[in-house]
Amino acid sequence: MIDDYLSLVKLGLYPSRKEWFSKYGKHGKDVEELLEYKKRHLTSIPLKTKEGSLYYNAGYVSEILKEYYSTQALGVESTALFTQSFEEILIFSEVEGTLEIEGIKTSRKKIDDILKKTTDLDPDEQVVFNMKKGIDYITAHDITEQHLYELYQILTERCLNEDQKPEGLYRQDDVDIIGKYGQVSDRGIEASLLPQWMPDFIAFIQNQMNALNPLTYVMPHLIHYYMILLHPYYDFNGRMGRMLAYWYILKCPQLQDKMPVFSEAINYNLKTKAMYYRAIENARKEDNDLTYFIEMMFVLGKRYVAVYLKLDELAAQARKQGQALTQNELNLLKSILLYSKAHDQFTWEDVSLIDKQQYSKQYYFRLLNALTEKGLLQRVLKNKTHLFQLLGAE
Repeated sequence: MIDDYLSLVKLGLYPSRKEWFSKYGKHGKDVEELLEYKKRHLTSIPLKTKEGSLYYNAGYVSEILKEYYSTQALGVESTALFTQSFEEILIFSEVEGTLEIEGIKTSRKKIDDILKKTTDLDPDEQVVFNMKKGIDYITAHDITEQHLYELYQILTERCLNEDQKPEGLYRQDDVDIIGKYGQVSDRGIEASLLPQWMPDFIAFIQNQMNALNPLTYVMPHLIHYYMILLHPYYDFNGRMGRMLAYWYILKCPQLQDKMPVFSEAINYNLKTKAMYYRAIENARKEDNDLTYFIEMMFVLGKRYVAVYLKLDELAAQARKQGQALTQNELNLLKSILLYSKAHDQFTWEDVSLIDKQQYSKQYYFRLLNALTEKGLLQRVLKNKTHLFQLLGAE
C-alpha cells in the first residue's frame, strides 16, 4: 500500500482519503496506516492545531513551486508595470473575487462607481468601500497583532451586528464554520486558546518575513488556511485570511514582485469554487496536511498569472504602436483572455457573459471594434454573425 502511494506521488498525484477509497479500494485500517506513514514523512510546521501541528509534503510542493514561479519570469518592463499596478490588481482582483465568493455579485465597473462615492452606501457598497480602505491600510502598516485588529475594524465597519463584535482582539465564544452547502462543517478552535495561538501565529509570520527557506513561497497559502482553521472572529474570517495573505506578500522582500491572485481564481466558476472547498476539506480530514490546499491554490492561480502576463504583453504591444489601451479596453481584454484559452472564436455575447454583462450590446461592440482597430483582435462575418479572435493567443 505504501509503495502504491509513493508511486502516485512520483507521478505528480497526491490522493486524498476519498480518492484512496474510491480508486484503490483501501479502507479502514489501511487508510490509518497510510496517514501515520505520511505524518512521519511530512514536514511539520510549528503552528498549533487541535491535531498537533500543520504538515506538508515539502518535496512534492517544491516541484509545484518550480513550475508556478517559472511562469513569472518577468522582463524589466513587466516587472516595473506590475510594481506600479500591484495595488490596482489587488483592489479589483481581491475585492471582486471576495465578494463573488460570498455571494455578492459585482464587476469592475460597479467597484469603480462605488469607490467614487463617500456617503449613502448600501451594505454591499460598504463592503467594497471597507476593502479599499483595508488595502490602503496594509500598504502603510507592518503586520502586528494590534494592526491586525485595526484591519478587522476597518473591514467590518458598519457590517456587523452588535453580537458579532468581539469585546477584545478576538471572539470570546466558540463558533461553527459553515461549509459550502450552508451546513456546519467544522468548528474554530476554542476561544480560550486564541489569546495564545494568535500571537504565536503573528510572531511566526514576522519571523518568516525576511527568511528565505522552503516555506517562503507557500506562506501566503499557509496564512490563508490557518486563519480559516483558527477562525478568530465571529465573521469575516475568510476575508481576513485572504487579506492577511496579501499583506504578507506586500511586506515580504522575496514575494513583492510576484502576482497574487486568490479570490478571483477561486471564484472563476462553480468548479474552481468547489475545488477550493474540497482542498480545505481534504487537508482537514488528513490532520492538516496542507499539501492539498497549497497545490489547489497554485493550480488555480496559475491560470490568472498567465492571463495577467498576457494582458501586460498585449498592452505593451499597443503602447509601442502609439495606441495605449483605455481601462475599459484592458478590462474587456482580460475577460477575452479568460475565455479564449478554450475557444478560438467568440461573439460579443460570449464576452459579455464572462464580463458579467456590465455594458450594453452597443458598447461591447464599440470596445471590440476598438481592440480590432488596434490590431489585437480580428473580426470575421460568418452566417451574419460577427466573430472575433484574439491575435497571438496560444
